[in-house]
Amino acid sequence: MRISEKMHDGALLIVGVGGIGCRWAKVAHSEMESYADLLLVDSDSSSFDEYPNASTIHIGPEGVNQGIMPELSSSWASEYAHVFSKMLDRAELVLISTVLGGGVGGGASVWIAEQARSAGALVVTIAGLPFEDQVSRMRWARLSRPRLESASHATIGISLSSLAQRSVKRGIPWQDGGGWISSLVTGLIRTQARMGVINLDLMDLRTILAQAGRSTVLVGEGMAVDANRIFRSAFDAPLERIDIANAAACLLHIEGGNAVSLGDFDQIAEAFTKGLHDNCNVIYGASIDKEMSGEVRVIAVLSGL
Repeated sequence: MRISEKMHDGALLIVGVGGIGCRWAKVAHSEMESYADLLLVDSDSSSFDEYPNASTIHIGPEGVNQGIMPELSSSWASEYAHVFSKMLDRAELVLISTVLGGGVGGGASVWIAEQARSAGALVVTIAGLPFEDQVSRMRWARLSRPRLESASHATIGISLSSLAQRSVKRGIPWQDGGGWISSLVTGLIRTQARMGVINLDLMDLRTILAQAGRSTVLVGEGMAVDANRIFRSAFDAPLERIDIANAAACLLHIEGGNAVSLGDFDQIAEAFTKGLHDNCNVIYGASIDKEMSGEVRVIAVLSGL
């Protein structure tokens, strides 16, 4: 167990649970070290390697990370309740990344989400769902997911099969989130940390994410001058197969380079708004990424599905 000495005010906290969850969290945090704290939780201490700025909590026997009943990893996490509370009690927004399917994440992530929510934080969980041919893991995931959805304000399902297919095109391993997991996490943090062109406050996030039903994420990329094409690229390739036509709310985070104007951001937001149900509540934030020029990346979180 290690609690970082370089902790911030604690308002923004990224939590990685399980092997892949920790890996996703580390990649996301590497871009946001100055604005968010990082907590890594796993039974395999190798998940904590090469990242000294993270706080870490080792739960359960060393190296036991597959075929674990959710109740067992939840119990392991609860043994460190006093340690978790030191970080969770200070957080306003907690972003959890994990993978369901019979590992540490299936139980420990649920327990952590419950504790964070009880402490008053807005809890957003990004949950990887097993590959389609992993039948036994999928059964475990189906058991864990409803509990995780009840514990979190929003649980965003990510199909590992879809993520892997799309990651190949970008040349970024799915184990590192294919670039999309980090974009989603950093997009939320940028707007909360007032780093964007158009920022969202915590009440905006609560309005969008605290909707009954499931949540999912869409990712679109393209040139700023072609807003409709960006919209189509997102809706044609969701990271989870789910009916998105009747979403109750949508949170858009738009990233673009210095060449992208405020008018471009507005046109892209309008294209997504028109493509959703008339009654869908849409709120968006925008930020500048200097490594992009006229390109735009859109992360759309849909809730109330």
